[in-house]
Amino acid sequence: MKQVTFRRPDHVCSRPRSRRVLAIVGDSQVGLWLVRSLGRAGLAVFSVCRSPEGQAAHSRYSSGAWVLASDPQTPAFLDELARLAGQLDVGSIMTISEGYHQVLIAARDRFEPDIHVFSPPADAFEKATDKDYMQRLCVELGVPVAKGTTLDRLMADGGDSLRFPLVLRTRAQNDRTAKRAPWKAAYAEDAARLQRLHEQVREIADNIVVQEYHPGVEDHVQILMHGGEAFMAGDYIGEHHMPLAGGVTVQRVSCHHEGLVHDAVRLLKALDWQGVAGVQFHYDPETDEYIFLEINPRFIGGLPTVIMAGFDAPFLLWQSHFEPEKMRRGRYEKGLRTRILGGDANWLLGMIRGDQLPPGQKRLGKLAAAARFLWNCGPWTRDDSFWLRDPKPFFVDLQQMIKKLGAESFDILGSAESQESPR
Repeated sequence: MKQVTFRRPDHVCSRPRSRRVLAIVGDSQVGLWLVRSLGRAGLAVFSVCRSPEGQAAHSRYSSGAWVLASDPQTPAFLDELARLAGQLDVGSIMTISEGYHQVLIAARDRFEPDIHVFSPPADAFEKATDKDYMQRLCVELGVPVAKGTTLDRLMADGGDSLRFPLVLRTRAQNDRTAKRAPWKAAYAEDAARLQRLHEQVREIADNIVVQEYHPGVEDHVQILMHGGEAFMAGDYIGEHHMPLAGGVTVQRVSCHHEGLVHDAVRLLKALDWQGVAGVQFHYDPETDEYIFLEINPRFIGGLPTVIMAGFDAPFLLWQSHFEPEKMRRGRYEKGLRTRILGGDANWLLGMIRGDQLPPGQKRLGKLAAAARFLWNCGPWTRDDSFWLRDPKPFFVDLQQMIKKLGAESFDILGSAESQESPR
């Protein structure tokens, strides 16, 4: 266990245990905004980062930061975490990635009831992360979803049961016993491409979901479920992604589409969900039609956008357990644009390189892509890290940006599986 920073003024020491949170936040802006959300509300937040360069470690809202030495998939990690939680005398643990949620869900009894774990129920988590199960649930509830099957079934019937183009994703993304695809999403425009993708994942074809591709943009809905109902929701459209073919949203704009939010809540109710979740759709602005894509059982990658637009999700999640009577809904601002500067720079390089795009999307020319990137350097686009009240994390991240420049993927969560590969 390595201590990165430690600030323990008297007013931190005097706070009750319920107002002291151990936050497993990785190194990115998602974790940074979790810390900012809780810290500016007056909680003492102790950050667990992946490296000393973790943005949260350098935030004025973090009361201290540590890097744990053990592999998160081993009992030693839980030993370290429990020891740190005891030393800091915290009342709860909160995290941002699915991998850490898995670890905490499995060890919930080790911490509770003394230390509350802000992770979803095990049964709901398992169902939400099983794409095959979620597709069946959508059909049952009448939520629009792409027609699909598993890759092994599709190849067994000759590949003729679905209409091209197709999108392929890992079915049980969080099953530690199953191998995953080498890509987050892959596209098959024809039978020849489908065959080549099948060759890459032949041994795990039963763990690959294949669906008909629908045009549009990604619409992400962050929802806080409390007492069986949606307390608040906020959504955004992903404008730029890294990788370009389907990955992290590195530029977003807040929005509100009532139909998507309504169906997202219906799905979470069916799962008996409690706490925070992100529901992802494909939305076609021209037709106002959409289809369900997946549930992310955590704070979504666009959490900075969601918070800046008025949905203070981390603090409301904390309140839902410790002081539910004080919970208040905020006004959600539409049209707020934010971006990850380094990720958007890689989006620009991807456009210049000619990286693969989703089917049907038009590639910007080099000058047009550069002009769009520069236009978004204006004050009308906020940065995910920079904040005048808390500027240091941005400059810490700026020093790391050169190392990440040119990367064909982008990590914003810092999952347990990639603990040893700092962003």
